[in-house]
Amino acid sequence: MFAAMRIINYYKYFSFFLIILSISSFFIGFIYGENSAGAGSAKGDFPLLWKNLQIFLNNDIITALSFTNDLDSGYKSSRTPLLYILHAYLNPFAENKVFFLRSVFIISLTGPIIFYFCLKQKFKRCDNLLLILVSSILFLSPYFRTSSYWGLEENFAIISLLLTFLFFDKFLSNYDERKNKYLLFLTIFFSSLCLYFDQKFIIIPLICFFQIIFSSKSSKLKNFSVFLYFIFSLPYIYLIVFWGNIIPSQDAGLRGIGDKVYLAHLGYASTIISFYLFPLLFFKKKGLFILFRNFFKTKKNIYFLSLFFIYLLYLLIFYDYDSESKLGKGIVHKTAILFFEENYLQKIYTFFSFFISWLILLVYLNNNLKDKLIIIYFFLLSIIGWPILQEYFDPLIMLMAFTFFGSKLFINYKNSIFLFMYLSILLIFSNIYYYNLLN
Repeated sequence: MFAAMRIINYYKYFSFFLIILSISSFFIGFIYGENSAGAGSAKGDFPLLWKNLQIFLNNDIITALSFTNDLDSGYKSSRTPLLYILHAYLNPFAENKVFFLRSVFIISLTGPIIFYFCLKQKFKRCDNLLLILVSSILFLSPYFRTSSYWGLEENFAIISLLLTFLFFDKFLSNYDERKNKYLLFLTIFFSSLCLYFDQKFIIIPLICFFQIIFSSKSSKLKNFSVFLYFIFSLPYIYLIVFWGNIIPSQDAGLRGIGDKVYLAHLGYASTIISFYLFPLLFFKKKGLFILFRNFFKTKKNIYFLSLFFIYLLYLLIFYDYDSESKLGKGIVHKTAILFFEENYLQKIYTFFSFFISWLILLVYLNNNLKDKLIIIYFFLLSIIGWPILQEYFDPLIMLMAFTFFGSKLFINYKNSIFLFMYLSILLIFSNIYYYNLLN
């Protein structure tokens, strides 16, 4: 008994150390201008962002919006201009680069705090220290960090996602009609913001909407949700008509939206998604060995696995790996280039990684329809545009696994520390990779 208590105390002390380490590294990264995602610094996306912001600072909204549909204009973004409008009218530091970056950094600090409250709400029996440790993993995301340091757009959608879950989860478990109306409004408001900050986050309002409609809540609340979502969707419908596409016309052409279907992206998407879901297999109630054993015992899972070989056959026949652009494609693609010089070895490594990733996904998603539908959404998203980047999934997949996913996770010190170390290695690798690439 005393030995067990001693081990638990060691875990607690080590967890406290890791929390302090993650927070410290986050501030140090900001001070030194870290660029662990490759999109930061004066060579990355910040100059484009700053150029976009000037359009909305120097023009009225109607005039500024016209720049989003002008191929010759300086506006360049795949997202709606809402964030630039908010910065222009609500951020008092938007006219000075240094203070603007500091303001976005401070706003980003709220992300892990809100994530902690989400975890506390969902995992009610867990120690506070343990939940703080898990929430601190957001400080380890190369993409969350880079967006925090360089004023980029992604973190605002992430914060909106977390706020949505916070209010939505309370709404689902609350039976006070008056309070429910208030929680429902906040849920719809923040879930709609997810879309306006980043269109790929449309999965969040979709999840909320369908769960509300199929819930046992009153028809009055369901009708209210339909009405509110309709109202909040009108500005985006206007933008779609104005652009003639789901994203600004200039960026739509660059990303090939609507031009073709990029089926090879399914494999790369599976490697990226499974990279974040793999450590969460240790958060399942059953052990890793039992999970895989039970998976292969079920016949239908073998059929799902066989789909991969059909997909692999398609790639072998139709996919020209050698002539493909090296841009993006995630960690597996980057390690393939680093580990192997010959293209045929890169190809073997990549296709084998596709198979392993597919297997991890199937084991993780086993018998959970909601999670399967969410992953299918991300697969569909990956094939409609170019390029496919890891930043589209990090830290989104991890956050969704702890919030909106239906699969039950069980948090303890051992698996949480493992997750922390796992993501720390990614952060170190990302820093080394982009430092050598960009310097």
